[in-house]
Amino acid sequence: VSVDKTKRKFNSEKYIFPKRCPSCGSKTIKDFNKLTKKYDAVRRCPNEDFKCEKIAMECLKHFVSKEALNIDGFGKKIVEKFWELKLVKFPQDIFNLDFEKIKEFDGWGDLSVSNLKYAIEKSKKISLDKFIYSLGIRHIGQENAKLLAQHLKNFENFYKLLKTDDIENLLNIDGIGETQIKSIRVFFSNKINLNILEKLNKSMKVFDAISTKKGGILKNKAFMFTGKLKEISRAEAKSLVEQKSGKIISNVNRKLNYLVIGEKPTNKKIKKAKELNIKILTQDEWMKMLNKTS
Repeated sequence: VSVDKTKRKFNSEKYIFPKRCPSCGSKTIKDFNKLTKKYDAVRRCPNEDFKCEKIAMECLKHFVSKEALNIDGFGKKIVEKFWELKLVKFPQDIFNLDFEKIKEFDGWGDLSVSNLKYAIEKSKKISLDKFIYSLGIRHIGQENAKLLAQHLKNFENFYKLLKTDDIENLLNIDGIGETQIKSIRVFFSNKINLNILEKLNKSMKVFDAISTKKGGILKNKAFMFTGKLKEISRAEAKSLVEQKSGKIISNVNRKLNYLVIGEKPTNKKIKKAKELNIKILTQDEWMKMLNKTS
């Protein structure tokens, strides 16, 4: 595979990647891959301790994203606006917002502020794997976060990774290699990150990892939830499926086996599920399925 230069405009100019970060001025770098013995194609800013404005802002967007804390109504534009207004700089600032002040901003009223406050409060309870993922540690995606959570079991053990020996023990995890170890070591060597962890631990309830059954009865079955569930959070519901070896996917496609609907589900998802002949379950039907497999 190569570039078809014949389709390139004759007067096009070669793009020179910046040697300095346009945001913070740090010298940009290309990481060296020990396996391929080559430098990465991507040049990036190495400033990962919230001193680079653009990277810090993207870290906050990641922290509140659907796959992480999933704070409803706290989208990318809200993050940018609150940053601009100096309401947030670090992840823990989200749990100390001045809601009375926010009410005074254009586009905000009692209802919208109340909804945001509720969503933030709800996000304080989170599983260990989602918490680890929310931190935005380089090379630690959702799957690696789950592997780490299953190995470490609780927040206390995760925090203890600041000790070098504990980090090295992670090499025993199938799926965690030198690249991930290096990123984790860099994260825990940063005092700002340690301070963030301490503050978040005071504001949040991070649930211990629950051991999953490798041969659970929901093995090879994929689930998706839509709508508000009764007496159980979305995170808890997903955890119950994973405990029994089931999988959670985020889109209605042919890989989905069951769409579980709660109150006020998304009609578009239901329609697509019917088109693909995907089994649709009510929450009660799903709970009966879990009870049968207990």
